[in-house]
Amino acid sequence: MSLQLSKIQTKVLNMLLDVYEKSATYKGKNIRNQSFAIKPEKIFDNYNGDYTDQDEVDCFNREMQILMDSDYVILDYVKGIPVISKIKLNINSLNEIYLVLKREDITEKRKREIEMYSQYMDIHYIMDAFCRKQMERLNAYKDAKYKFDIAINILKLLKYVLGNNRDIMERELSVAVLGDTKLFEKSYKSRICSIIEEYGELELDVSSLDKKEREKVILEEYQVFSNPSYIFLKGHVEIHYIDGSSIRVTPDNPFAILSEVIARIKMIKVSSNRIVTVENLTSYNRINDNESTFIYLSGYHNTGKQRFLKKIAENNSAISWFHFGDIDPDGYFILKNLAEKTGIPFVPLYMDVQQLINYRQYCKPLEKNDIVKGKSLLKMRFYDEVMEFMLANNCKLEQEIISWLNERN
Repeated sequence: MSLQLSKIQTKVLNMLLDVYEKSATYKGKNIRNQSFAIKPEKIFDNYNGDYTDQDEVDCFNREMQILMDSDYVILDYVKGIPVISKIKLNINSLNEIYLVLKREDITEKRKREIEMYSQYMDIHYIMDAFCRKQMERLNAYKDAKYKFDIAINILKLLKYVLGNNRDIMERELSVAVLGDTKLFEKSYKSRICSIIEEYGELELDVSSLDKKEREKVILEEYQVFSNPSYIFLKGHVEIHYIDGSSIRVTPDNPFAILSEVIARIKMIKVSSNRIVTVENLTSYNRINDNESTFIYLSGYHNTGKQRFLKKIAENNSAISWFHFGDIDPDGYFILKNLAEKTGIPFVPLYMDVQQLINYRQYCKPLEKNDIVKGKSLLKMRFYDEVMEFMLANNCKLEQEIISWLNERN
Protein backbone atom coordinates (compact mmCIF):
# COMPACT_ATOMS: atom_id res chain seq x y z
CA MET A 1 0.00 0.00 0.00
CA SER A 2 1.43 3.39 -1.06
CA LEU A 3 2.35 5.95 1.55
CA GLN A 4 -0.22 8.74 1.95
CA LEU A 5 1.97 11.77 1.67
CA SER A 6 1.46 14.96 3.63
CA LYS A 7 1.72 18.34 1.90
CA ILE A 8 5.23 18.90 3.19
CA GLN A 9 6.37 15.40 2.17
CA THR A 10 4.93 15.93 -1.31
CA LYS A 11 6.72 19.25 -1.61
CA VAL A 12 10.05 17.73 -0.55
CA LEU A 13 9.83 14.88 -3.05
CA ASN A 14 8.78 17.16 -5.90
CA MET A 15 11.67 19.52 -5.18
CA LEU A 16 14.11 16.61 -5.16
CA LEU A 17 12.76 15.36 -8.50
CA ASP A 18 13.10 18.89 -9.90
CA VAL A 19 16.78 18.89 -8.91
CA TYR A 20 17.22 15.43 -10.44
CA GLU A 21 15.49 16.28 -13.73
CA LYS A 22 17.62 19.41 -14.21
CA SER A 23 20.87 17.54 -13.61
CA ALA A 24 23.54 16.43 -16.08
CA THR A 25 23.02 12.87 -14.87
CA TYR A 26 19.37 12.91 -15.94
CA LYS A 27 20.37 14.26 -19.37
CA GLY A 28 22.98 11.51 -19.73
CA LYS A 29 25.89 13.97 -19.84
CA ASN A 30 27.59 13.24 -16.52
CA ILE A 31 30.17 10.48 -16.06
CA ARG A 32 30.41 10.85 -12.27
CA ASN A 33 27.87 9.85 -9.69
CA GLN A 34 25.77 12.77 -8.52
CA SER A 35 23.64 13.14 -5.45
CA PHE A 36 20.48 15.19 -5.51
CA ALA A 37 19.77 17.02 -2.30
CA ILE A 38 18.12 20.03 -0.74
CA LYS A 39 18.65 21.65 2.63
CA PRO A 40 15.75 21.61 5.09
CA GLU A 41 15.69 25.42 4.97
CA LYS A 42 14.37 25.18 1.38
CA ILE A 43 11.17 23.79 2.88
CA PHE A 44 11.17 25.09 6.43
CA ASP A 45 12.63 28.63 6.39
CA ASN A 46 13.43 28.83 10.10
CA TYR A 47 14.48 25.24 10.59
CA ASN A 48 17.70 26.35 12.30
CA GLY A 49 16.37 29.61 13.71
CA ASP A 50 17.20 30.55 17.29
CA TYR A 51 13.54 31.23 18.09
CA THR A 52 11.91 28.43 16.10
CA ASP A 53 9.34 26.37 18.00
CA GLN A 54 11.06 23.06 18.78
CA ASP A 55 7.78 21.17 18.43
CA GLU A 56 7.59 22.35 14.81
CA VAL A 57 11.17 21.21 14.19
CA ASP A 58 10.44 17.80 15.76
CA CYS A 59 7.31 17.46 13.59
CA PHE A 60 9.32 18.26 10.44
CA ASN A 61 12.00 15.74 11.43
CA ARG A 62 9.37 13.04 11.93
CA GLU A 63 7.89 13.74 8.49
CA MET A 64 11.34 13.39 6.91
CA GLN A 65 12.06 10.24 8.91
CA ILE A 66 8.92 8.64 7.49
CA LEU A 67 10.19 9.40 3.97
CA MET A 68 13.53 7.81 4.87
CA ASP A 69 11.82 4.75 6.35
CA SER A 70 9.97 4.40 3.04
CA ASP A 71 13.33 4.50 1.22
CA TYR A 72 12.41 7.67 -0.65
CA VAL A 73 15.11 9.87 0.86
CA ILE A 74 18.40 9.66 2.72
CA LEU A 75 18.93 12.06 5.61
CA ASP A 76 22.26 13.55 6.61
CA TYR A 77 22.47 14.87 10.17
CA VAL A 78 24.73 17.39 11.80
CA LYS A 79 27.32 15.39 13.70
CA GLY A 80 26.31 14.68 17.27
CA ILE A 81 22.86 16.34 17.21
CA PRO A 82 19.44 15.43 15.72
CA VAL A 83 19.47 18.25 13.18
CA ILE A 84 19.08 17.44 9.49
CA SER A 85 21.75 19.00 7.27
CA LYS A 86 20.63 17.55 3.92
CA ILE A 87 17.70 15.66 2.44
CA LYS A 88 18.92 13.48 -0.43
CA LEU A 89 16.92 11.69 -3.11
CA ASN A 90 17.18 7.90 -3.07
CA ILE A 91 17.58 7.29 -6.81
CA ASN A 92 16.94 3.57 -6.29
CA SER A 93 13.31 4.41 -5.54
CA LEU A 94 12.70 6.77 -8.45
CA ASN A 95 9.95 4.73 -10.11
CA GLU A 96 8.00 4.37 -6.88
CA ILE A 97 8.40 8.09 -6.08
CA TYR A 98 7.00 9.07 -9.48
CA LEU A 99 4.07 6.72 -8.87
CA VAL A 100 3.28 7.93 -5.37
CA LEU A 101 3.40 11.54 -6.57
CA LYS A 102 1.35 10.67 -9.66
CA ARG A 103 3.97 12.63 -11.53
CA GLU A 104 4.91 11.90 -15.11
CA ASP A 105 8.57 11.32 -15.81
CA ILE A 106 9.80 14.42 -17.58
CA THR A 107 11.39 12.35 -20.36
CA GLU A 108 8.08 10.69 -21.16
CA LYS A 109 6.34 14.04 -20.87
CA ARG A 110 8.73 15.62 -23.36
CA LYS A 111 8.39 12.70 -25.76
CA ARG A 112 4.62 13.11 -25.65
CA GLU A 113 4.91 16.85 -26.29
CA ILE A 114 7.39 16.41 -29.15
CA GLU A 115 5.03 13.91 -30.77
CA MET A 116 2.17 16.41 -30.43
CA TYR A 117 4.12 19.22 -32.10
CA SER A 118 5.36 16.94 -34.88
CA GLN A 119 1.74 16.12 -35.78
CA TYR A 120 1.12 19.80 -36.56
CA MET A 121 4.08 20.26 -38.89
CA ASP A 122 3.69 20.81 -42.65
CA ILE A 123 0.35 22.63 -42.26
CA HIS A 124 1.43 26.28 -42.45
CA TYR A 125 4.81 27.97 -42.30
CA ILE A 126 3.89 29.84 -39.09
CA MET A 127 2.95 26.58 -37.38
CA ASP A 128 6.12 24.94 -38.69
CA ALA A 129 8.28 27.68 -37.16
CA PHE A 130 6.39 27.65 -33.85
CA CYS A 131 6.39 23.85 -33.52
CA ARG A 132 10.03 23.57 -34.54
CA LYS A 133 11.02 26.05 -31.83
CA GLN A 134 9.12 24.14 -29.16
CA MET A 135 10.65 20.82 -30.22
CA GLU A 136 14.12 22.36 -30.11
CA ARG A 137 13.48 23.48 -26.54
CA LEU A 138 12.17 20.07 -25.50
CA ASN A 139 15.09 18.23 -27.09
CA ALA A 140 17.41 20.54 -25.13
CA TYR A 141 15.67 19.52 -21.88
CA LYS A 142 13.89 22.87 -21.59
CA ASP A 143 10.18 23.39 -21.11
CA ALA A 144 8.04 24.30 -24.10
CA LYS A 145 6.47 27.76 -23.91
CA TYR A 146 3.03 26.40 -23.01
CA LYS A 147 1.84 23.46 -20.95
CA PHE A 148 0.47 20.49 -22.86
CA ASP A 149 -3.24 21.17 -22.33
CA ILE A 150 -2.80 24.81 -23.35
CA ALA A 151 -0.53 23.99 -26.29
CA ILE A 152 -2.93 21.50 -27.89
CA ASN A 153 -5.69 24.11 -27.96
CA ILE A 154 -3.29 26.69 -29.39
CA LEU A 155 -2.30 24.31 -32.17
CA LYS A 156 -5.93 23.51 -33.01
CA LEU A 157 -6.77 27.22 -33.13
CA LEU A 158 -3.74 28.06 -35.27
CA LYS A 159 -4.64 25.33 -37.74
CA TYR A 160 -8.17 26.69 -38.05
CA VAL A 161 -7.24 30.39 -38.22
CA LEU A 162 -4.33 30.06 -40.65
CA GLY A 163 -6.40 27.89 -42.97
CA ASN A 164 -9.54 30.01 -42.75
CA ASN A 165 -10.96 31.41 -46.00
CA ARG A 166 -14.31 32.83 -44.96
CA ASP A 167 -15.54 35.39 -42.45
CA ILE A 168 -16.03 34.03 -38.94
CA MET A 169 -16.76 35.74 -35.64
CA GLU A 170 -14.44 35.22 -32.68
CA ARG A 171 -17.16 33.53 -30.64
CA GLU A 172 -17.98 31.23 -33.53
CA LEU A 173 -14.31 30.29 -33.79
CA SER A 174 -14.23 29.70 -30.05
CA VAL A 175 -17.16 27.32 -30.01
CA ALA A 176 -16.05 25.55 -33.20
CA VAL A 177 -12.59 24.71 -31.84
CA LEU A 178 -12.90 24.92 -28.05
CA GLY A 179 -16.60 24.17 -27.47
CA ASP A 180 -17.03 27.41 -25.53
CA THR A 181 -18.07 30.79 -26.94
CA LYS A 182 -15.91 32.90 -24.58
CA LEU A 183 -12.79 30.80 -24.04
CA PHE A 184 -10.93 32.08 -27.13
CA GLU A 185 -11.15 35.72 -26.08
CA LYS A 186 -10.49 34.94 -22.42
CA SER A 187 -7.49 32.61 -22.71
CA TYR A 188 -6.20 32.22 -26.25
CA LYS A 189 -6.68 35.35 -28.37
CA SER A 190 -3.52 37.11 -27.20
CA ARG A 191 -1.47 33.92 -27.43
CA ILE A 192 -2.57 33.19 -31.00
CA CYS A 193 -1.89 36.77 -32.12
CA SER A 194 1.50 36.76 -30.42
CA ILE A 195 2.54 33.59 -32.27
CA ILE A 196 1.33 34.91 -35.63
CA GLU A 197 3.17 38.19 -35.05
CA GLU A 198 6.38 36.48 -33.89
CA TYR A 199 6.63 33.70 -36.47
CA GLY A 200 4.69 35.20 -39.37
CA GLU A 201 5.70 37.70 -42.00
CA LEU A 202 3.02 40.35 -41.58
CA GLU A 203 3.12 42.92 -44.33
CA LEU A 204 1.40 45.33 -41.97
CA ASP A 205 3.39 47.35 -39.46
CA VAL A 206 1.27 47.08 -36.32
CA SER A 207 3.95 48.11 -33.83
CA SER A 208 2.39 51.51 -33.18
CA LEU A 209 -1.04 50.08 -32.34
CA ASP A 210 -2.16 49.27 -28.83
CA LYS A 211 -2.61 45.61 -27.90
CA LYS A 212 -6.35 45.45 -28.58
CA GLU A 213 -6.15 47.14 -31.99
CA ARG A 214 -3.08 45.12 -32.96
CA GLU A 215 -4.86 41.84 -32.24
CA LYS A 216 -7.91 43.04 -34.18
CA VAL A 217 -5.77 43.81 -37.24
CA ILE A 218 -3.89 40.50 -37.08
CA LEU A 219 -7.03 38.37 -36.81
CA GLU A 220 -8.85 40.27 -39.54
CA GLU A 221 -6.04 39.33 -41.92
CA TYR A 222 -7.34 35.78 -41.50
CA GLN A 223 -11.01 36.83 -41.69
CA VAL A 224 -11.63 36.42 -37.96
CA PHE A 225 -13.71 39.30 -36.61
CA SER A 226 -14.88 40.40 -33.19
CA ASN A 227 -17.91 41.90 -34.92
CA PRO A 228 -19.21 41.63 -38.50
CA SER A 229 -16.94 43.48 -40.94
CA TYR A 230 -18.65 46.13 -43.05
CA ILE A 231 -17.39 48.31 -45.88
CA PHE A 232 -18.93 51.80 -45.87
CA LEU A 233 -19.26 53.76 -49.08
CA LYS A 234 -20.97 56.86 -50.43
CA GLY A 235 -20.89 58.44 -53.88
CA HIS A 236 -22.10 57.31 -57.32
CA VAL A 237 -21.97 53.50 -57.36
CA GLU A 238 -23.99 50.63 -58.77
CA ILE A 239 -23.43 47.17 -57.28
CA HIS A 240 -24.63 44.22 -59.39
CA TYR A 241 -24.89 40.76 -57.79
CA ILE A 242 -24.53 37.33 -59.38
CA ASP A 243 -28.22 36.59 -58.73
CA GLY A 244 -29.26 39.55 -60.91
CA SER A 245 -30.15 41.97 -58.13
CA SER A 246 -28.48 45.38 -57.82
CA ILE A 247 -28.09 48.32 -55.44
CA ARG A 248 -27.60 51.98 -56.29
CA VAL A 249 -25.52 54.17 -53.96
CA THR A 250 -25.66 57.98 -54.09
CA PRO A 251 -23.97 60.74 -52.05
CA ASP A 252 -27.12 61.22 -49.99
CA ASN A 253 -27.85 57.50 -49.79
CA PRO A 254 -24.70 55.86 -48.31
CA PHE A 255 -24.39 52.10 -48.02
CA ALA A 256 -22.64 49.47 -45.87
CA ILE A 257 -21.85 46.04 -47.26
CA LEU A 258 -20.91 42.96 -45.23
CA SER A 259 -17.44 41.86 -46.32
CA GLU A 260 -18.43 38.23 -46.80
CA VAL A 261 -21.04 39.34 -49.40
CA ILE A 262 -18.25 40.50 -51.74
CA ALA A 263 -17.97 37.01 -53.20
CA ARG A 264 -21.56 37.35 -54.48
CA ILE A 265 -20.84 40.59 -56.38
CA LYS A 266 -20.62 40.35 -60.17
CA MET A 267 -19.71 43.93 -61.02
CA ILE A 268 -19.27 47.34 -59.40
CA LYS A 269 -19.75 50.41 -61.60
CA VAL A 270 -18.51 53.77 -60.32
CA SER A 271 -19.71 56.98 -62.02
CA SER A 272 -17.53 59.34 -59.97
CA ASN A 273 -14.27 60.76 -61.32
CA ARG A 274 -12.28 59.45 -58.40
CA ILE A 275 -12.38 57.06 -55.46
CA VAL A 276 -11.10 58.18 -52.07
CA THR A 277 -10.41 55.61 -49.37
CA VAL A 278 -10.61 57.14 -45.90
CA GLU A 279 -8.74 55.92 -42.84
CA ASN A 280 -10.97 57.16 -40.00
CA LEU A 281 -14.75 57.11 -39.54
CA THR A 282 -15.08 60.74 -38.37
CA SER A 283 -13.43 62.00 -41.53
CA TYR A 284 -15.48 59.63 -43.69
CA ASN A 285 -18.69 61.03 -42.22
CA ARG A 286 -17.47 64.63 -42.58
CA ILE A 287 -15.92 64.66 -46.06
CA ASN A 288 -18.19 65.14 -49.10
CA ASP A 289 -18.06 66.21 -52.73
CA ASN A 290 -20.06 65.23 -55.80
CA GLU A 291 -16.99 64.25 -57.80
CA SER A 292 -15.86 61.45 -55.49
CA THR A 293 -16.90 58.09 -54.13
CA PHE A 294 -15.66 57.60 -50.56
CA ILE A 295 -14.86 54.25 -48.95
CA TYR A 296 -14.20 53.93 -45.23
CA LEU A 297 -11.28 51.57 -44.51
CA SER A 298 -11.07 51.75 -40.71
CA GLY A 299 -7.31 52.08 -40.39
CA TYR A 300 -5.43 49.02 -41.67
CA HIS A 301 -7.46 47.33 -44.35
CA ASN A 302 -8.20 43.61 -44.23
CA THR A 303 -8.45 41.04 -47.02
CA GLY A 304 -12.19 41.64 -47.45
CA LYS A 305 -11.66 45.32 -48.18
CA GLN A 306 -8.79 44.51 -50.53
CA ARG A 307 -11.07 42.17 -52.51
CA PHE A 308 -13.71 44.89 -52.72
CA LEU A 309 -11.25 47.49 -54.03
CA LYS A 310 -9.87 45.05 -56.60
CA LYS A 311 -13.43 44.29 -57.72
CA ILE A 312 -13.98 48.01 -58.35
CA ALA A 313 -10.69 48.32 -60.25
CA GLU A 314 -11.66 45.45 -62.56
CA ASN A 315 -14.59 47.41 -64.03
CA ASN A 316 -13.41 51.02 -63.66
CA SER A 317 -10.00 51.25 -65.29
CA ALA A 318 -10.17 55.00 -66.01
CA ILE A 319 -10.95 56.11 -62.47
CA SER A 320 -8.41 57.93 -60.25
CA TRP A 321 -7.54 56.50 -56.82
CA PHE A 322 -6.72 58.53 -53.71
CA HIS A 323 -6.18 57.78 -50.04
CA PHE A 324 -6.93 60.21 -47.22
CA GLY A 325 -5.36 59.39 -43.87
CA ASP A 326 -3.40 60.83 -40.97
CA ILE A 327 -0.31 62.83 -41.93
CA ASP A 328 2.10 60.78 -39.91
CA PRO A 329 4.49 57.91 -40.72
CA ASP A 330 1.88 55.31 -39.81
CA GLY A 331 -0.63 56.93 -42.17
CA TYR A 332 1.90 56.67 -44.99
CA PHE A 333 2.65 53.04 -44.12
CA ILE A 334 -1.09 52.38 -44.48
CA LEU A 335 -1.02 54.10 -47.89
CA LYS A 336 2.04 52.09 -48.96
CA ASN A 337 0.54 48.81 -47.86
CA LEU A 338 -2.79 49.63 -49.47
CA ALA A 339 -1.17 50.19 -52.86
CA GLU A 340 1.05 47.11 -52.57
CA LYS A 341 -1.69 44.77 -51.40
CA THR A 342 -4.25 45.83 -54.04
CA GLY A 343 -1.96 46.70 -56.94
CA ILE A 344 -3.92 49.96 -57.32
CA PRO A 345 -1.91 53.21 -57.89
CA PHE A 346 -3.15 55.13 -54.85
CA VAL A 347 -1.87 58.67 -54.25
CA PRO A 348 -2.32 60.64 -51.02
CA LEU A 349 -5.05 63.26 -50.69
CA TYR A 350 -4.78 66.16 -48.19
CA MET A 351 -1.63 64.49 -46.82
CA ASP A 352 1.03 66.89 -48.16
CA VAL A 353 3.46 69.34 -46.52
CA GLN A 354 1.13 72.28 -47.15
CA GLN A 355 -1.48 70.74 -44.82
CA LEU A 356 1.12 70.53 -42.05
CA ILE A 357 1.96 74.19 -42.63
CA ASN A 358 -1.67 75.34 -42.84
CA TYR A 359 -2.70 73.58 -39.64
CA ARG A 360 0.55 73.77 -37.70
CA GLN A 361 -1.27 74.91 -34.56
CA TYR A 362 -3.07 71.55 -34.45
CA CYS A 363 0.00 69.40 -35.05
CA LYS A 364 1.37 67.04 -32.42
CA PRO A 365 5.03 66.18 -31.80
CA LEU A 366 6.36 62.91 -33.15
CA GLU A 367 6.73 59.98 -30.80
CA LYS A 368 9.79 57.74 -30.77
CA ASN A 369 8.07 55.14 -32.92
CA ASP A 370 7.03 57.82 -35.43
CA ILE A 371 10.65 58.89 -35.85
CA VAL A 372 11.79 55.32 -36.49
CA LYS A 373 9.06 54.78 -39.08
CA GLY A 374 9.64 58.17 -40.70
CA LYS A 375 13.34 57.42 -41.17
CA SER A 376 12.45 54.02 -42.58
CA LEU A 377 10.11 55.55 -45.16
CA LEU A 378 12.74 58.16 -45.96
CA LYS A 379 15.22 55.42 -46.80
CA MET A 380 12.63 53.87 -49.10
CA ARG A 381 12.17 57.32 -50.70
CA PHE A 382 8.43 57.00 -50.12
CA TYR A 383 7.07 60.56 -50.20
CA ASP A 384 10.39 61.67 -48.78
CA GLU A 385 9.49 65.37 -48.96
CA VAL A 386 6.71 64.84 -46.39
CA MET A 387 8.92 62.61 -44.24
CA GLU A 388 11.74 65.16 -44.26
CA PHE A 389 9.37 67.94 -43.21
CA MET A 390 7.80 65.92 -40.40
CA LEU A 391 11.18 64.86 -39.02
CA ALA A 392 12.75 68.30 -39.37
CA ASN A 393 9.78 70.08 -37.75
CA ASN A 394 8.80 67.34 -35.27
CA CYS A 395 5.15 67.37 -36.29
CA LYS A 396 2.28 65.17 -37.37
CA LEU A 397 -1.41 65.84 -37.97
CA GLU A 398 -4.61 63.81 -37.55
CA GLN A 399 -6.87 63.73 -40.59
CA GLU A 400 -9.97 64.63 -38.56
CA ILE A 401 -8.57 68.16 -38.22
CA ILE A 402 -8.30 68.53 -41.99
CA SER A 403 -11.76 67.15 -42.83
CA TRP A 404 -13.36 69.36 -40.16
CA LEU A 405 -11.57 72.60 -41.01
CA ASN A 406 -11.77 72.09 -44.78
CA GLU A 407 -15.55 71.89 -44.53
CA ARG A 408 -15.70 75.06 -42.40
CA ASN A 409 -13.54 76.91 -44.88
